[in-house]
Amino acid sequence: MKRFLRFFIYMLALLPIACSDKNDDGGPVPVITWAETSARFRVYVDEALMLVPDIEGTDETTTYVWTIDGAVVSTSDSFTFLSHETGEFFVHIAVTNRFGSAEDEVKVTVLESQNAELPELPAETRLWCFPWTEINVAQGRTITAKAYLLQAPAAEATYLWTFDGVAGQESAIDDSVVEYHFPASDQGTHHLTLTIHTPDTTASQDFIVNVCPPAGTYRRSFTGEALVNKIYEYMPAPGHQVNGYIIVGDSYPEGCTHEQACDSVLAHFQRRWSISLGSQGGYVIAGFDHSVKNSDGDYDLCVKGNPFSYQSEPGIIWVSQDDNGDGLPNDQWFELSGSELNKDTHSTDYAITYYRPSAARSAIAWRDRYGQTGYVPYLSYWNPHDSYWQPWVEGSQHTFFGSRLADRSTYTNGYSDIPPYDWGYVDNLGSDFIDGPAGKMNYFRLSNARNSDGTPAQLEYIDFIKIQTAQTGSTPNLGDISTEVYYISDYHMEK
Repeated sequence: MKRFLRFFIYMLALLPIACSDKNDDGGPVPVITWAETSARFRVYVDEALMLVPDIEGTDETTTYVWTIDGAVVSTSDSFTFLSHETGEFFVHIAVTNRFGSAEDEVKVTVLESQNAELPELPAETRLWCFPWTEINVAQGRTITAKAYLLQAPAAEATYLWTFDGVAGQESAIDDSVVEYHFPASDQGTHHLTLTIHTPDTTASQDFIVNVCPPAGTYRRSFTGEALVNKIYEYMPAPGHQVNGYIIVGDSYPEGCTHEQACDSVLAHFQRRWSISLGSQGGYVIAGFDHSVKNSDGDYDLCVKGNPFSYQSEPGIIWVSQDDNGDGLPNDQWFELSGSELNKDTHSTDYAITYYRPSAARSAIAWRDRYGQTGYVPYLSYWNPHDSYWQPWVEGSQHTFFGSRLADRSTYTNGYSDIPPYDWGYVDNLGSDFIDGPAGKMNYFRLSNARNSDGTPAQLEYIDFIKIQTAQTGSTPNLGDISTEVYYISDYHMEK
């Protein structure tokens, strides 16, 4: 999520504030105002709070002195407060210029930390998970069914695929993934079953593959509309900019349905307002009223985020064709490759599960398929909403599937830096962030679409686009890394 001081000061400038006074010499003395009342300055133990007052009457002589209990803690125009203990703290600021000075004091209440607790999961729910169990695919392509193993497999374990009732060969395990590559040669509905046998367990999972007519059968004609015209899914991962964010307010109130959230997202795009995808894996799926052609090397898609030199929050793009012609994004997806393809910084077959918090105003725990754990921090100053779990996300947990980029964020002396990757990602200040026909944003080529094995997909067109937050990480003052999107359009309609 973006924390950029100029925008914040701009927002403060929209609030009614007192005009600067002048001393007897005619010069303006400093005036200190705040966007929040002191009651809003509540944080948890070890939670960073950036104090940024709006100060009028500054010039080249202006000095700043922040103190707590008489001790100087900063001489900058802002101060990042952090305490390892609970209690009430009074932070004093004095601002002085050549004409005079102003002072103010705010109270910061530090509360006991709200821990993000991981639930104890039954063994059967920790066996495996699946990116999909039913899919539509065009005739002539190859689709890969996958099971991600969530436990270390027993040495005696065997994995057997059955295709249309006929048992096949045992499947090998590659990086805790069991795969079946299915050439979609015969149209119709086909059934796969994966069965695991261990000395203690026998379990199975069914997959349905609907082989549709060849690609191009349901290609739609061009229209005059560049912008996506429908939002099919908006499933942000937990994040503190999704709802209740201090700058934009409660966008998604309690009781908001998924359909209402999708309508809100489309309205945001039509105004070029931002949406947040939340933490790792959170996504939006949009569609065009026509098929977007692959120009075989030129740009084909435009996506606006809001990256900065010190903060990129890259999102990965997936694209799809309407293979079965039903107008819904329930077909095979292809990742648009970026600069990190085939590098250690890019991981495929990733899955991360978030757990609904049991207490208000608390962090949200997560566990990924490798057993790594963490949490999405609760930052009360930036978002005082009771929960960062979205009201239309059902159940006590939710799993996201996709690819992941390595988290390269750093936090030093109160400042965060999230560097960009070279190219190929949304909300990323890479070489493809240019001032093009749709404005200053990232531009993408459909020729970069890849099959699951990394080979070129060679799509002639696409109908749907999916954008996902690609990094798992957070910093104390910026919070969770979360891709933002303002606008998605067909590049060919923008020229």
